[in-house]
Amino acid sequence: MLAIAPLVKALRTYNADEWEIFISEWQKGLGQYAEVKRLGGGGDMGRDVIGLCTAAACEGTWDNFQCKHYDQPLTTPQAAVEIGKIIYYSYLRKFVAPRRSFFVAPRGPNTELRDLLLNPQKLRENIIEHWDQRIAKKINVGSDHALNGDLRDYVEVFDFGIFGYKTSEEILDDHRKTGFWAERFFGLLPEPKLAVTPVEIAPLEENYVRCLLDVFEEEASVALADAAALAQLPERAGELKRHREKFYLAEAFAHHFRDQTQPGTVEAFAEEIYDAIEPGLAGANGTGRFRLTGALQVAAQTSPASILAPRARVAVKQGVCHQLANGERVKWRVSK
Repeated sequence: MLAIAPLVKALRTYNADEWEIFISEWQKGLGQYAEVKRLGGGGDMGRDVIGLCTAAACEGTWDNFQCKHYDQPLTTPQAAVEIGKIIYYSYLRKFVAPRRSFFVAPRGPNTELRDLLLNPQKLRENIIEHWDQRIAKKINVGSDHALNGDLRDYVEVFDFGIFGYKTSEEILDDHRKTGFWAERFFGLLPEPKLAVTPVEIAPLEENYVRCLLDVFEEEASVALADAAALAQLPERAGELKRHREKFYLAEAFAHHFRDQTQPGTVEAFAEEIYDAIEPGLAGANGTGRFRLTGALQVAAQTSPASILAPRARVAVKQGVCHQLANGERVKWRVSK
């Protein structure tokens, strides 16, 4: 069960920049946009973090995430300025109005603002009523954009249903599905499902299985054209089965955590296994069995500097050796 409350408190300790980076991670990690950009700062026109759906960027379909990191819940006057900016700059055609514009504040909106954001018509009435008092002089410094003429006409038909808010709980629930979660919160990643090893050897196993057959050939001094030939060596047939189980454990591990971590994490984990076993494979010393056994022993004892390490059982790390052989990074019998 995910303990949300301590993390909600942790988010409240962020500064404004850290909060924007966190919100950007959340949206990048979900992978629902063609591109996510962080624009927060002077001249952002009410856009802190934006999710772009197409190459048309803010001239096409896009969503806005207005980041407000305050010590108190976000109030209606505070939000009104940001709503006013989105309306005003879309009126000027600086950008197309966003599909959705969410307020994201670690303490959330206060009760009044929450109720307005959940009732677009009341929000419209409130913005119009207080525009000249709360918004007109705050859109940009030194200007007064009173609500009259074409601007008022634009506001009166503007779709206030685009404005909403996301709670910290909702954001955290989404964020934990992203590749940024474990690194940010030092969380123990969920364990992958157990791997299923097919009875028949699949084409994707060709290289590492051939490497193992070469070891068995060298030991028994018999030719092994394929795994079926192991009928004459039942002990080796059982060993091959155990190696295949480790290979599929490593495959399931990689597939699962590739979606749970930042790009390159799984590959870096495998590279650390390679770095550990490679010195023992250098040169042509030893039989295939000696090299295979040595690599598996070293892999089992290796503790990669990776967030994946706590979830990597011995069999998984040994299975990575077979993945490396499958990718022709290593081979066991050098005289073949």
